[in-house]
Order: sequence, then structure tokens, then C-alpha cells
Amino acid sequence: MKVCILILIISMVHVHASSFGQQVTLDIKNGRLVDVLDEIQKQTGYEFLYNNSLINKQKRVTIKANHKNFKEVLQEFLSERNLTYELNLNTVLIMAKAASLPVAPSSAVILQRRKIRGVVSDVKGMPLESVTVSVKGTNIGTKTDAQGQFALEIEDQHKVLQFSLVGFQSFERNISTSNQLNVTLEPAVSDLEEAVVVAYGKQRKISVVGAISSVSPQQLKTPVAKLSSSLAGQMAGVVTVQGSGEPGSATSFWIRGVSSFAGSNSPLILVDGIERPMDLVDPEDVESFSVLKDATATAVYGVRGANGIVIITTKRGKKSAKPTINARVERGMLEPTRLPKLANATQWLDYYNDINFEASGKVPLTQEEINKYVNKVDPDVYPNVDWMQEIFKKRTSNERLNVNVTGGGDFIKYYVSGSYMKENGIFQPRKTSNYDPSVNFDRINFRSNVDIKLSPSTEVNLNLSNQFETKNRLGLDLGTMYETILHTTPVAIPTQFSNGAYTMSPYYFLNTTGYSKDFWNNAQSLVGVTQDFSELITPGLRANVKFSWDAKNSTSLDRRKNPITYYVDKTNARDSDGNLILKDNGAGSDYFTLKDWHSGERAINFESSLMYDRLFAEKHRFGGLFLFSMRERTNNFPENNYIAALPYRNTGIASRLTYSYQDRYFIEGNFGYNGSENFAPKKRFGFFPSLAMGYVLSNEPFFESLLPVISFLKIRGSIGKIGSDKIDGKRRFAYNSEMEDRGGYSFGIGGQKPLTGIATGYPGNPLVAWESALKRNIGLELTLFNKLTIQTDYFAEKRDGIYIPQESVPSVVGVNVKPLVNIGQMENRGIEGSLEFNHHQGDFGLQIRGNITYNRNKKLFDDKPVPVWAYQSDIGQRWGQQRGLIALGLFQSDEEIAHSPVQKYGDGPHPGDLKYRDINGDGQITEQDMVAIGDTDMPQLTYGFGTSVSWRGFDIAAFFHGVGEITRIIKGGPLYGQTGNIWNAGQIYSDVADHRWSADNPNPDAIYPRMSLNIANNSQASTWWQRDMSFIRLKNLEFGYTLPKRWIEKWKMSTMRFYAQGVNVFTFSKFKLWDPELETVSGSGYPQMRVFNIGLSVIF
Repeated sequence: MKVCILILIISMVHVHASSFGQQVTLDIKNGRLVDVLDEIQKQTGYEFLYNNSLINKQKRVTIKANHKNFKEVLQEFLSERNLTYELNLNTVLIMAKAASLPVAPSSAVILQRRKIRGVVSDVKGMPLESVTVSVKGTNIGTKTDAQGQFALEIEDQHKVLQFSLVGFQSFERNISTSNQLNVTLEPAVSDLEEAVVVAYGKQRKISVVGAISSVSPQQLKTPVAKLSSSLAGQMAGVVTVQGSGEPGSATSFWIRGVSSFAGSNSPLILVDGIERPMDLVDPEDVESFSVLKDATATAVYGVRGANGIVIITTKRGKKSAKPTINARVERGMLEPTRLPKLANATQWLDYYNDINFEASGKVPLTQEEINKYVNKVDPDVYPNVDWMQEIFKKRTSNERLNVNVTGGGDFIKYYVSGSYMKENGIFQPRKTSNYDPSVNFDRINFRSNVDIKLSPSTEVNLNLSNQFETKNRLGLDLGTMYETILHTTPVAIPTQFSNGAYTMSPYYFLNTTGYSKDFWNNAQSLVGVTQDFSELITPGLRANVKFSWDAKNSTSLDRRKNPITYYVDKTNARDSDGNLILKDNGAGSDYFTLKDWHSGERAINFESSLMYDRLFAEKHRFGGLFLFSMRERTNNFPENNYIAALPYRNTGIASRLTYSYQDRYFIEGNFGYNGSENFAPKKRFGFFPSLAMGYVLSNEPFFESLLPVISFLKIRGSIGKIGSDKIDGKRRFAYNSEMEDRGGYSFGIGGQKPLTGIATGYPGNPLVAWESALKRNIGLELTLFNKLTIQTDYFAEKRDGIYIPQESVPSVVGVNVKPLVNIGQMENRGIEGSLEFNHHQGDFGLQIRGNITYNRNKKLFDDKPVPVWAYQSDIGQRWGQQRGLIALGLFQSDEEIAHSPVQKYGDGPHPGDLKYRDINGDGQITEQDMVAIGDTDMPQLTYGFGTSVSWRGFDIAAFFHGVGEITRIIKGGPLYGQTGNIWNAGQIYSDVADHRWSADNPNPDAIYPRMSLNIANNSQASTWWQRDMSFIRLKNLEFGYTLPKRWIEKWKMSTMRFYAQGVNVFTFSKFKLWDPELETVSGSGYPQMRVFNIGLSVIF
């Protein structure tokens, strides 16, 4: 956390820098004018355009300037030569004073020349004056006159003209053989005029009054299998947990934490406006990625908006002179960030002798027997196996390829992409298998987005996409596989007997029990039509209709077998000839069994909307939205379940009204009126309104003197009520009672005359409804020196109507199951902030960014009985609050045990065992002494910060992600020790073996308590086993180099970049047993992976 704060402070002290250098220092005697201009260009970063013949004929320059404004310097030596200049963005055009239309003159050089003439206009057809027209790759240029006309003499080798003007987007035109051009420039978008993706559309950035975060698509292009795995630490308000590093695994994430302790907390994911899985989108296809967090941003989604919204838009075609082809190829290496380190043979045998001696006073193994294991005298009988090394590779690989084509003209624009990725696992199956039990994940993506301009006011959009994924797995469930590895000691059994017979070992489960294969196929389509009614009805009025059809299907094939396994009795391991005497573990089979599962669904969406946005009298801007939407989702494989065969449906209307005055004062009202088929007919629809206001102080006249320092300042606030129909409830149509066979009653003597029949299972609730969330938000947006942008928000939410069992219903009512009702309540509050600093000067660029989120929830009501002791109540506690005994240390003597509260776990405590606090003072340690301890296993503090630097084609970027206020109570046999003989006793961690309390080492500060055959006392959930899982890690690291254009133009390329990337490069954490982000309490689970990639990106 200190590192994070330090980086944020450092980033704030750089605000004095400016984009382009304004001061120059020159000391030139009798130099050429072109050399003087080149030197100024180097020092300021401005690009100079001029007529070569005009400059070359000028007399030489002698000038001396010390930290002088470059404009004054230019004026000084240009005026003497009857020259002048104009500044356009970062371009300086040098021209003759008398020339209203500078033209590149003819030359005596023997090159074919031709004159290009043309007119430049805006999108309304009005001519544009002072447009800079230049020949790409040269200093040859001119500008347009008052009629938008230009003339330029060029050589035949020149192929592309560039057009630029302040307030308009730069444009390139391939001139080929044409000598007459008509060029249209589109308006440029300033930072505040930039379109921000909001619910059902876009708004100007300055007018947004909701809490919205976004991330650059470039920052999501990391070498991971799923898009969600790129989100860690990237945006304020987004809490992520990467629970596994398994190939193809995704990341769980929440917006502003958890607000419901019973229903779903997952946000709504929209891809191009349609509810779709985020992880089906290739990061290369992402055009924008936004997260909507407060009531104003999400109210129009009604019963689907309470948990926040993620809106992803995919790339679309662009008007260009020729298609742009972008190709990206990567190859990488993966390795575990941290694998649990298990005890070796020496450590484990010492531990085994200790616990048996403690129990019986005898050691089961002599030193001679121990030496046989350690020295591997007879591996069949005295094995010594490092299972981590035997089962896992040190590293594995991944690869990915993406190719996309962008282009279009006045009538059709298109974006088409295809990609392939493969991620291999770290299991190490034997190469002799006739099948592949390894773990790997493959995905193929295709996307096509086409925009067709049917008329100046009518546009049709057609989106098609398909994803095909496969995953190969071993026959055994991965969780069981890890448990097997952690349970099997190094001396229990060999990997395989020397005669080829199998043992029931992790090696056997990996290589001989079969494999599974999963297939997923997702097809998605979207058709939209947008009609602009500005000319037909009124300016600013548009309508849109869209329809989508999606289908997904999955198949899982299990091919499993169970070959016979064997063991040896160490007391009679070999016959007189030295041959192994094997005993089988029971029947088995070398034949495969085949099972398959199929699932799938199809979904249709229909949406029609009317949008309005118009500025009146250059002061008053009105906006509006009215929308109707419906969605239906149907299960393709209901499996003879008529309930599952019924479609899931949502329908509703939404509206938004906005008003602003002179871009200073903003007000916005939203509502959603929608519902779900899951509720009773008269309870299906709900009304969800919101109101927000914003005030841009920096646009006030009195603020003008502060603008050089405070470039932008806005305050905003919102309040609203949002719903969630993902209430859980265990079943659909909860308003109906569920009937089931309860076995009836028995009457008569001895119950010999039963009367059977049906009874009520889950009682129906005709009032069942959605959860409702009252959300409040206050935000501040600040920009300093046009460089440093700061945004901070305070948020509060109260969630009502959480659907939970009504525990207060007395048993005398006679219901078999407690009824479920909307009575739960929860509160969630927090603060979040982000900053970004950007600086560019010449070839140098610097960006520093960071964000932080802190939230804390609290359960307000759960209808559970009031406990005897107030500290045992969950009311007022956080969701997932951990509970346990408070450990006071280790008992050091029998006398201390005798004078302490009674601990009746197992056979009672012994010296070296854990000592607990008697909370209620009754003289004994029981469950009544368990209290809230530590935090929860979801981080309450999340942050990310990073920097990127670029200079002359080189670039480097580093990004850190961290979490805080997160704890877990770890447990499991490798920590406590496990009972059994030498063949089936459990493994322990190496750290446990080295730092445990023992009779030979009665350390009162030992990290681990006494190990014994009876672990009941020491295995209780307590503060002793609670660990701080906070961490900070170098999440992403990237080095790149972009080749100069002059090197690659002969290959028809515009960009070629080589790069190297790293993910999860290193981690700082107090917890060392396994990766702290891994979602496990025992160390079992596929490890987090460190990734190193090299790649090549080219643009044609």
C-alpha cells in the first residue's frame, strides 16, 4: 500500500510539464534556413512544412537565442526574408507573405511532375479555409484558400496527401493518377466532446453525470486466455479475483464489491448492446470498455442493473483510401508463480517417527530403514518420490495469432477479424500414452462488423461472430488430483513398479485413468438500422432498431478407465529369487467407459429506440431517449424437465431526459420499467428511477483566471433505485408452491399402517419480487495543467428485498421448508479514485496512472434467531466475515494446561498444542467462544498503478495490481498432519516440517503447533491459522520497439513492432505457502501462472 501511495504522489509532481516545447536555444552562424528549422523541430517537437524551392533560395541565417520562445525566434528571421508561418496543431507551415495560395514550383530536376488541385470541405459541404495539405513523408505542403481550394505540384513518386486542420480529424488520401480531388474532413473530438459509452448510447464526456470508468483497449491486450483476466487493477470500482491459473480459466469480478448476501452480485455484461459473455470477445476486437456503476448510469436497465453494467463495443470499419491489415502473433512460456513446497523424504520420516513416538513411546522406523528410503536402495519397496517434480513440468507454452482488416468508403465500412489461441497446461503425462491426458485450451474467434450507408440518413449495421473452444482434461477431476498429490507422501508408493505394474499414485491417476474433452460453440448475430430524422422531422432526432439471435452449445466427452493397481507388503516384498510379490487393490479394467453431456441455449433480443440531442441558441442542450426492449432465452436441452423447457423472458421500457446550460449545469433523469417472467403476474414489473446533476465550475466566467492551473473541474451527484431479478431462491416460479412425495405418516401400533401422499416442499410466495438497491453517489472530476486528471467518487447503497428463508417462522406452523421471502437487508459503502498524467514532448512520451477502490459492506437484517451471545450475531458484520477462536499461543507445560479453561477437542491439549481464549467466561472452550476475526476472503481494498514511457520507437510499460484487507483461515492435512500408517499417512508442507513445535524443539514461538495422531484441538478455525492474503504484484510488464517507417515502407507496411510481455512477473506478499490470490484454503488447486511472451505486430 505504501508503494501505491508513493507512486500516486510522484505522479502528481510532474504537472508543470507541457506537451510541446516552447523555448529554444540556438547558436547558429551562417547556417542554411532548412538546418535552422530542423534544429527548432528537434527542440520543440513541432513539424515544419514548406516549399523546398522557397526555402532553398533564402540567404543563410545567423541567430543566437537562449531559452527564447520559438515563435519569437521564427518571426525574427522569417520576417527578414519576406516569409511568414501558421501554426496548426503540432505543424508549422512556412510560406511567402505575398502568396495567398502557395504552390510547389516546377524544378529543373529530371523527374515527372504533375499538379494536383482540389477542394476541401466539411461534412455539410462547406469549404474549409487554411487546411494544411502536405505530401506524406516530405516537407512539401500548402494550404487551402477561402474557397477551400488548393494546388500542389508533386512528383510521380508521391502517392499520398495528408490533410489537417484544427478542429477536424486528420485525413490521408491516395492520389494515384487523379489530378482533381474532393476531400471531406470530419470534425475532431476534443477530450470533453469525446463520446463516452453510456447505457443505450453515447454522451459527450463533459455532459456525463454518472459514475463511469473506462479503460484503454490497448491495456487489455495481455497474454491471457480470457478478457476478464486482463481487468485486475485497471479501473476504479472493479474488484477482481483470479482464483485459478488453469488453461482457459476466467476471472471473477464485482463492481464496487458485494451488496447482496443471497442473490447474485455479478454485473450485467453487454457486448454491442446485447447481453453476452465477456470472455467470448477477443481483446484485439475491443473498441471501448466501460463500467457503469451508479444509479444514473444503470437505472434504465431496471431489474438487471443493480450490480452494475459492463459495456463493450467492438471495432467497426473506417473510411480509408485502402484497407488496413493488422496482424499480431505471439509465442510464450508459462510457469507457476508459486507451487506449494512439500516435505522431502528426510523431513517426512522424521515427522512420522515423532508423532508415533509421542503417541506410543516407540519409533516405528529404525535409522537403517530411514536410510533405505533416503538413499533409494530399493525404489519398489522403499520409494522416494518428489511428486511435484514428477507430475508437473517446470514450464509450458502458449501461442496466439490475430489478423484483422479494416476499411471502407462512402457507402460500406467493414471490420473483419479472425484469431486463434492455445494455452497448454503444466501437467506432465508420460509420452507413451495412446491418448492425451494433458490439460490444454484452444479457441478460434471470428468477427465481422459491416456498416452500410443506404442513404445519407439511413445506416444498416450487420454484426456476425463465432467462437469455437475446446479443452482437454485428464480423466480425474482436477480438484481430486491436487488432493491426491497433497495427500501422497514421498515414501508411500513408487510412481510405477519396475515391472510395469501400476500403483495407486498421482502418476497413475494422471496417466492411466483416461481423459475428458469439452467443446463449446457460440454463434452470434446482430442487425441494426439507424434512421436520422434531422432533415425529415427535426434536427437531432434519430431512431434505431436492432435484433439479435445468439446460440451456444457445449458437449463434454468423458473417456475413463480404471486399470488394476498393486502394492507390496514391506514385510514380504520379494520372493527367494528377488522378484516383487505384488498384491492387487481390487478389480479394475483397461477398457474405456464413455459418457457424454450436452447443453446449450438460444437467445433473441429485440430493441427499438428513439433518441434526441439538440443545441438551442448555443446555450441550451436537450437530449432524450425512449426505448423498448425484450429478451427471450431458451434451454436447448431441458432433459425432460418441463420447467427448464420454458423460456426465460425480460421485457420493458426505458427513458432518459437530459438538459444542460452552456455546458455548465447538467441535469439528467432516467427510469426503467421492466420485469421478469420469474415473478407472479401482478408482481413482474417494477419502476426504477434515478436523478443526477452536475456542475462544471471551470466553464464559469469567474473561473477563467484559474484555467492555466485547474483546466477542468466538475462536481456531480446522483440518487436512484435499481433492481435485481437474480435473487437465487433455489428454483424458478417461486410464487407457486412445490409439491413432493414426503413418504406420508405411520399410524397404529408400531407404525404398521403408513398413509403415504404428497406434501408441500418449498411453499409458494405470491409476493416474491426483485431485490431493490437505493444507490447514492457523489463525484469530483479535476484536471490540472491539462495534464493530470483526477476523479474520485463516494458511493453508498442499501439493498432491500434480499430473498432469504424466513427463519422466524415457528416450527409449529408445520412447513417442511422455511418459506423464502424478500426481507433481507444489506448496506455497502465505499470510496474510489483514479488519476492519470500524460506528457509528450517531441519523441518522448510519459504516462502515469493509478486507481484505488475501498468498500465495506454490512449485513443489516437476515431474520436469524438472536444468539445467546451478541458477538455471535451476523448483523452488523461484513459478508463472508470469518469466525473462529482466538489463539493465545502454545501450551508450554501440563501445569499451564491444568490452570486454563477446559479444551475438550480430541483427547485434550498437550504441551505444544494451541491455547484458546474463553470469550464467555464459562471455563471451557466451545463454539460459543468463536468470534468475528480478521477480514473476509474478498479484498476490500483494490488498487492498481503503472507507468509507460516511449522514446524514438522504444516503449516500456509496467503495471502493478494489489489488494488489501483480505484474510483466509487456512486448513488441511498438510498443515495439521494426518493419521495413518506409512502407506496412507498424509503429506505435510516443508515449512511445517521445519518450523513445528516438537519435544526436541519446544519453541514457544513456533509457527506450527505440535503434530500428533490426534489433530482435533489444533485444527479448529482460529486466529492461529488465519493468514493475511494481501499482495502487490507486477501484473503486466511490456517492452517494445517500433521500426522507423522508412525501414519498412518498401514492404508496404506502415507499422512493425516487436515486443516482449510478462504477466504476474513477481509478487510481494507476507503469505509464502502458495500464491495468495489462489482461491483455496489448503493449497490444492491449479496454480497461478507467470507468463512471458514475445510478439510481432504489423500493419499493412
